[in-house]
Amino acid sequence: MAISVFPTPVVSSLNASAITATAANTMYEALLSLDPAIYTVTCASATVTRFEFYSGASTLVTKGQTVSGTVSINVASSADRIRLWTDTGSNVVVTITKTASSLTNQFSGTLDTVTATGTYTGTSTSGFGYCVLVGGGGGGSSSVDNNSICGGGGGGGVAIKLLALTGSMAVTIGAAGANGAATGTAGGNSTFSTLTANGGSGGIRGAGGGTGGTATGGEYNLTGTSGGAGSNNGGGDANGGSPDSSVSKFAVATIGTGGSGASGEGDVGTGYGAGGGGGKGGNAGANGTAGVLYVLRF
Repeated sequence: MAISVFPTPVVSSLNASAITATAANTMYEALLSLDPAIYTVTCASATVTRFEFYSGASTLVTKGQTVSGTVSINVASSADRIRLWTDTGSNVVVTITKTASSLTNQFSGTLDTVTATGTYTGTSTSGFGYCVLVGGGGGGSSSVDNNSICGGGGGGGVAIKLLALTGSMAVTIGAAGANGAATGTAGGNSTFSTLTANGGSGGIRGAGGGTGGTATGGEYNLTGTSGGAGSNNGGGDANGGSPDSSVSKFAVATIGTGGSGASGEGDVGTGYGAGGGGGKGGNAGANGTAGVLYVLRF
């Protein structure tokens, strides 16, 4: 006959400790064993609990305070006691809960910036690299008088993907678009492995700003922003467009910024893949800037 046990044994997964602050503005201490991890400290929402984690009697590990009754805190090294005090209330239960193990960043990379067409020879320990490819920025158009609408050049497209690095990979960097009297020229297309980042188109006098370049082949394919259209009689400024850096900030915070078309001759953009500003008041537009390849190898 089989032997049965009642009630069924339960394996506890409790990962919390608690101490009661009997009175406000009074120091309390509890001994506990905390591994390096993320902990949440909670109490009544109307109470502020200030706490300190120590290793031994005098080595402070970290400190903090609750906001609306809770706070998460990273305990970076082992602690064996907590000291705390509350600002109000009586018999306030303060709970310390381990909510996540603390992980250490293991990523370390080297960023290469490639600005010329040729062969990329970079390699890495892993054999891979995060690649950010940018097309050239379009050139701005010129205005003929105070009332003519000019246009800034469009920003280059951006393709982003993790690629295997072979140590010998052809790369084409898109050229900067040139300014034009009536129409600026488009920025050149950039290519690398399976990635293509097209250049932004040029601004067009009478029709406004150039469109942003598109991209293909990446895990992220971003279209550059269009150039603005402007005139001196109440129109907007013919600023150049910019490549979209919303996804690539892990490698570079800003890729390029379109040139200003706020007054007089258009300004050349800064960085890579930026459209040139359009001219204003009978002045010339500006060139765009060339594309680029960033490789974050690790």
